[in-house]
Amino acid sequence: MDRKEIENLGVMTIGEVLGKLPGVEIKGDSHRARGMSRDSVQVLIDGERPAGGSRMVAGVIGRLPSGDLERVEILRGSSAEYGGASSVTVNLVMKKALSKRTTAVKAAVGFRGNEPTGQMTWTENGGDGGFAWSLPITLNLHRNPTQGATDRQAFPNGVRNVWQQESDEGLYTFREFVLSPRMTWKDSGDSLTISPLLFDGLGKRNSDTTLIDQLAPSTDTRSSRETNNRRMLRLRADGEKNLDSSKLTGRMSLNRGNRTVDLVRESTVANVSSTSTEHSVGKETEYNMALRLDKPLGEHLLAVGVEHINLRRNDEQSFGGSFVGVSTSDATERHSIAWVQDDWSLQQSVVLTAGVRGEYMRLASDGVSQQHGRLLPSIAVRWEPAQQWLLRSSLGAGLKLPRLEELSNTVTRSIAVNTPLEADRRGNSNLAPERSLNYEAVLERYLDQEAGVFGVNLYVRSTEDFIERRVQLEGVRWVDRPQNEGRALHWGWELDGKVRTDNFGWKGATVKAHLTLPNARVNDARLGVTRMARDTPDYAFSAGVDQSLPMWQSSYGVSLQMSGPSKTDIPNEQRGTTNAKTTLDAFWLYKLTPKFNLRLSGQNLLAAKTVRETVYLNGADTYQLRTEDKGIRALLVTLEGRW
Repeated sequence: MDRKEIENLGVMTIGEVLGKLPGVEIKGDSHRARGMSRDSVQVLIDGERPAGGSRMVAGVIGRLPSGDLERVEILRGSSAEYGGASSVTVNLVMKKALSKRTTAVKAAVGFRGNEPTGQMTWTENGGDGGFAWSLPITLNLHRNPTQGATDRQAFPNGVRNVWQQESDEGLYTFREFVLSPRMTWKDSGDSLTISPLLFDGLGKRNSDTTLIDQLAPSTDTRSSRETNNRRMLRLRADGEKNLDSSKLTGRMSLNRGNRTVDLVRESTVANVSSTSTEHSVGKETEYNMALRLDKPLGEHLLAVGVEHINLRRNDEQSFGGSFVGVSTSDATERHSIAWVQDDWSLQQSVVLTAGVRGEYMRLASDGVSQQHGRLLPSIAVRWEPAQQWLLRSSLGAGLKLPRLEELSNTVTRSIAVNTPLEADRRGNSNLAPERSLNYEAVLERYLDQEAGVFGVNLYVRSTEDFIERRVQLEGVRWVDRPQNEGRALHWGWELDGKVRTDNFGWKGATVKAHLTLPNARVNDARLGVTRMARDTPDYAFSAGVDQSLPMWQSSYGVSLQMSGPSKTDIPNEQRGTTNAKTTLDAFWLYKLTPKFNLRLSGQNLLAAKTVRETVYLNGADTYQLRTEDKGIRALLVTLEGRW
């Protein structure tokens, strides 16, 4: 996805760009692709992989302006370089500093729902000779409304004794300041880039809930007021050095962040009021280093690389009011990697890539530690059987460790009555890593005169010790925690197309589409049955069209994202469905002057909402949960200038 395609999305942040990638669903900490619900997407930042348990780096980079992106690379399958822990890898390639003296500005104002929102980014570029610098300054001022409804019902022995209906309205406001300069020195083919970053964010989240007990009847209320502050300092250095015919590249980053949250909950139940408070502080320090050597040897291109990641995280919580307590958590993650990969040009039309990746990982959380190491081989072939036809196939192994929070046994207690509908949340110190084998086969057809490409992709992923979250009764309380469920098999088809329509009489337009048809089965070792994986969608479809209109000094674009219903069916335990959803976005760009553009953009124009219905079964007891999150439209007017 190049710079023009990113601009045509009409979004403000890198996080919103990630949410619109074809075949990929990324929302906050949830990374999903191909119907796989747990960490099926690996996100890199200029090739750098943040630690799996890191919350700071991924969250802060997602808040940077979309204008900081040069392109987005989407890679499918396994390789020695990227591994096979996730089925899809997304690499965010950031803009480089330019020595030409320029100024760029983007100012956006608009509404999300009925609430105002805005962003301003000012970037200065310059340099002299082999030195170039860039100084972007970003200010985000957002107000995001939320609105939802929840219906809970319980039927012990088939008789309803709980029927609660909640309505919830909230507002999340945040102010974020980002300073992210970049400085590059070049000498012939050698280069060094220094990229510091300062992030400071202040957010406030308020929500008010009204609960009606249809069986009493009575009305209770609950409100929460949260203030959070997030700061991060990041320093990254990367460079290239040419050594005769070889190239040596390296990078190193240091990330230090902290997050403070103060939360006050007030509730009135049966005319009795109570207040509880929570204060939490989280600190993270991450070191991330890599070194790589590329060397051509005849018909071979040999690449060797090493990486090391070290993350330390400290969390402290204190509770007051109706529940009093203190908890602390210390967690560390160390990840060492060495890999070698060879691209061998067997003939002009065939390239064979083979490699092996060695990974050693150590996780420690609240006194529980795990250590794992494994060699992960991979092989791939790229073949052009005829002009404008391309076949690519790969086979590789992967290893995915649990996240730090998945190991921690720290409890997040349910707010109201403890049932499967509102269970405690915990980690699992006995969680084993997932081991996978990934296969890809892609056939692409390129059109004449570079008019476009069509592709079809078959993927198969076999996973041992597959991890899913499960709600179950432990003693007298219901607990939601991750578990190793058995062996899983994910497979499906991906269809892609991108066509420039000039040859078909539609001047200046480009049409693109992506369709994923996923399947997933789990050999459940605990239940002794073969079942579907939880939350598996029927399909995922995205399409878009954009066109340049020189006569009107304008361009426009429309994008559509559709997800089929996601289903869960665990025999005698749980069944549920998340509704199908269609999201429509559009933009119109008008060139005011040679230096300034005016962009009008709309997001989620259909106000698509998310509806989930779940039924939990426990012997003769049945519990029903229905949630509805209202979709919020966003309309933005953006002034873009460059001189």
